[in-house]
Amino acid sequence: MSDTDDIRLDALLTAAARRHPGRPALTAEGRTWTYAELDDAVDALAGRLAAAGVTPGDRVGVHAPKGTAAVLGIYAGLRAGAVVAPLDVADPPVRTAHMVRGAGISVLLTSDRALETSRRAAKEAMTREKDLQSSDNGPEKPARPAFEDRGPGQSPAATEGALDHGLHWIRTLPTAEKPHPLPAPTDRGGYVLFTSGSTGRPKGVLLSHANVAHFALWAAEELGLTGTDRVGSQAALTFDLTTFDLFSTAAAGACAVLMPDVLRAFPRDVVGWLTEQRITAFYAVPSLYQGMLEQGGIEGNFPASLRVAAFAGEPFAPRPLERYLGLLGDVPFYNLYGPTETNVCTYSRVPADWTADQEITIGRAVDGDTVDVFDEDGRPTDGQGEILVAGATVFQGYLQDGALVDPTRTVVFRDGVPRRAYATGDIGRITGDGRVFLRGRGDSQVKRRGHRIDLLDVESAVLGLPQVAAAAVVAKDGPHRGEIWAYVRTAASAEDVLAGLRGVLPLRMLPDRVVTTDSLPVNARGKVDRRALATSTATA
Repeated sequence: MSDTDDIRLDALLTAAARRHPGRPALTAEGRTWTYAELDDAVDALAGRLAAAGVTPGDRVGVHAPKGTAAVLGIYAGLRAGAVVAPLDVADPPVRTAHMVRGAGISVLLTSDRALETSRRAAKEAMTREKDLQSSDNGPEKPARPAFEDRGPGQSPAATEGALDHGLHWIRTLPTAEKPHPLPAPTDRGGYVLFTSGSTGRPKGVLLSHANVAHFALWAAEELGLTGTDRVGSQAALTFDLTTFDLFSTAAAGACAVLMPDVLRAFPRDVVGWLTEQRITAFYAVPSLYQGMLEQGGIEGNFPASLRVAAFAGEPFAPRPLERYLGLLGDVPFYNLYGPTETNVCTYSRVPADWTADQEITIGRAVDGDTVDVFDEDGRPTDGQGEILVAGATVFQGYLQDGALVDPTRTVVFRDGVPRRAYATGDIGRITGDGRVFLRGRGDSQVKRRGHRIDLLDVESAVLGLPQVAAAAVVAKDGPHRGEIWAYVRTAASAEDVLAGLRGVLPLRMLPDRVVTTDSLPVNARGKVDRRALATSTATA
């Protein structure tokens, strides 16, 4: 049993408020909150939620722009004993409705700015749609009213209410239709993050307090967070990187500084913000780091206060990573790996003398987790295989149609111990000392002319060319379905890139087309948007 099993995420905030009431806890929208102020506001808001009918085990969505109101909503929902799901106000209402229904969310917390969008999403969630039909085309579920039926002559607004700090609640399910309580440990609350499913529908990843707290406490210790740190929070609250920003920061009694969302699209402004806000710890996706390197001028304006940095979410292109290490000097740079279902399960402090001609490791398992590689027969292997994770950070399961579905299975690891494990779908190999090297994804493999090709192997070769700054290799949909295209950010020509690849790849693995570009598209989480590239018709 983990020593974090009984720790609540909201209790991290309360503990910091008791130890250091006057210490800055949150800086956002021009105001800094002390720990005492923030904890008192969360307490009051949790009481108002209880008065509005939120009970322990309810699923509560926080549908507000990243800012003070959203942070208060997350903490207050957790304190009320709810399962809390941050939702992105930039998502279309239809997509939000899928998440509300899939996770069984019965109440939305929303801000003044997002109120009308939240109402549309709530109404959409309760309408009849074809996607609610069973996979065998069984009978449709009956339509539900958008809001609770309050009787003749009563306005639907009776199911809404105002809270403090510009927050409102909207009931999305009648009280009688709320989902059944989830089994322990999430019967007393938890955290939901959404990930894209194979069907294109977002899946709710259900994490317990202990799952997130274990990571938060480990990360605070490993990265050496203290009460003097100012942690730069750049990611959307729907992204698992922000569990570090919020909860590791609270665990250390540090200050979370929320970066305005608009800055993410402007790397030079991000660099300026890091300096102006005296950020000491920063955690971001490689795409943002590369943007700061290529367009942000960070080499000539390195943030003087930065003392530790980390990246996760996607592989870091080798040459930009080497440049960063030279720029960072003695500043530790951590490579953190893990799917949303495990948050972070392996880590590596990248050696300062690492160079682009060396293989990069995603590191060893974090304390409390066990990570190993298994062959196609489900046995541990010293060769290449699928990465499986067991331990304290592994999620509880997916929320589908309001119910919990657990995809994990019991697996015997190489030490002979059977463990509940999550199969990541990532392919890698593991060394005798426990270091894991990522090779790609099982679902990134395509078959062409009888050969099985891993797209990430091709991408690695492209990134290894000296003239390439960034790249993404995808299998095309649409009229070019089945073709392999390489999108490359480079000053070289497509012909030069292909010529370079002919020296490192067999003919069967060469891309069908190389498209040079000034920039690669990114999704809402700041990762390269491979789906957009796969469906794009642009050829130059």
